[in-house]
Amino acid sequence: MAADGQFIRMQLERLPDLNSPRGGHGVLLLGDEPTVFGGHTDGFKLLRTAEYFKDGTWHEIPMAYLHDGGFQAQLPDGTVMVGGGSSEDFGIGQSWGVEVYDPSAHAFRGMDILDRKRAYASALTLPDGRVVVSGNWYADDGIGLYSPKDGFVTVKELPSGRVQPWILPEGEDMIVFGGEDNYGKEADARVDRLVGESSREPLLEDWAVFRSSYPPEQCGIGLNTYLVPARNRADGSFGMLRVTDGHFSLLETEESLPTEGIDGERIKHFFALQTDRRERLVWLYGNGDRGRYYVARLDYDAIFDGRKAGIQLYYAEHPDGGFASVQPILLPGEGFLVAGGVGFEKQADSQTSSNFVTSREVWLLRTEPRSKAAFPWGWAALLLAAVLALAAVYVFRRKKPESVPPASAETEEGTNRSDLLGQMVNLIEEKELWKRADLRLDDIARELASNRMYISTLLNSISGVSFTTLINGYRIKHAQQLMLEHPDMLMDTVAEESGFSSRTAFFRNFKAQTGMTPKQWLSQSAEENV
Repeated sequence: MAADGQFIRMQLERLPDLNSPRGGHGVLLLGDEPTVFGGHTDGFKLLRTAEYFKDGTWHEIPMAYLHDGGFQAQLPDGTVMVGGGSSEDFGIGQSWGVEVYDPSAHAFRGMDILDRKRAYASALTLPDGRVVVSGNWYADDGIGLYSPKDGFVTVKELPSGRVQPWILPEGEDMIVFGGEDNYGKEADARVDRLVGESSREPLLEDWAVFRSSYPPEQCGIGLNTYLVPARNRADGSFGMLRVTDGHFSLLETEESLPTEGIDGERIKHFFALQTDRRERLVWLYGNGDRGRYYVARLDYDAIFDGRKAGIQLYYAEHPDGGFASVQPILLPGEGFLVAGGVGFEKQADSQTSSNFVTSREVWLLRTEPRSKAAFPWGWAALLLAAVLALAAVYVFRRKKPESVPPASAETEEGTNRSDLLGQMVNLIEEKELWKRADLRLDDIARELASNRMYISTLLNSISGVSFTTLINGYRIKHAQQLMLEHPDMLMDTVAEESGFSSRTAFFRNFKAQTGMTPKQWLSQSAEENV
């Protein structure tokens, strides 16, 4: 239960529509580009395309295979593995197909086939580039493992299948649990392991874990610590389970997650959205049976001090009918992007989702006014292009001219330009702004009482590097210092302390600027200092 007054209404902004109506697709934020993968369109017909948002519009590109109900796994080099899904229209069958998406080239290439045909599987990427896969729909299941050397192999057969289970680290092992069984009913309390024996988890006897709708690393709150959304099997209430190295416990919150929304609308579920580890927040998303969106913000930082997690509730009202059902993605400092989704058929005073009706609408849902957001969404794609090149970070600051020309109007303008960049560097270094994963050029421009486009142009024309490359240069230098001073520090911690939004972004940019992985660089540095 929940009173209407507990909910804060979110602000809506309609963004350009997708090229194709679609549901059953995957959604990821890759750099500054929201990207959707596969799915199906009206009439429950499968799509063989993806779309990415750039320069204020959606761009549709062909895929190698069909992926309606496929999985996405972000790889250490910045590419994305996309695999499995239905093989025929109407959600029938499973597929072998796996391909890799390169966001820098906006192109797909085929790769090794799966260890078995799969639909609605989950995947977990390991730091060494291997990928664990499990889950299937209306078919047998097992735990598969991908490695660049051996491709996909089945490591262990499972006694019964699951749909979109959770795959989480447990020390040197992996656990697989939750989701639904392979016929769409709540999964049992069984916990399977990549290496170890299967067991039953007592807490899962009372709590049924929802499907894992996002790559699990996006839902972590600490080292091998995750919050997992669940429903109480007895009374239908919602709760959160905390899983640390395979150990389960019930998360204590200041108030319960509601089962009713605005005007008594039934909230059908809450499932994990994404974690903002820098702000120490986790966001949950829910569907109402009358077409509203519900979002719960959990302040999880309190739990590390033995306190209860705080909850703030939000809702969004569609201006004309109801929202389609789809997993949103978190845009840090901005809100939630809702792109496409399965539509609804009206039934009495509620709505029932129908795979035969899909949406091309795209919405941005804000929990705070635009003035507090990190940057206006319409300009996001214009601000930062992902430039992965070796950058002379300090060129424009450190380089000394061989001679100083006499003062003139032209040189005065050049001096003013250089002074502005010098002020920017001083600002970045004094406040260590590179440690902010959500840092944007807008933030710098406001501090300098200038505008982002002028500073961006100035930076490129004088130094030859982009703002993204400049900031990542600082981050890489800081990461190198941390690794030298603390060689046992976990790479996840190094990435977070250096301002990278994820381990994947850290590995990708580190290799782009040094030509080595962090581990290779640290090993070489250690040898040089012997």
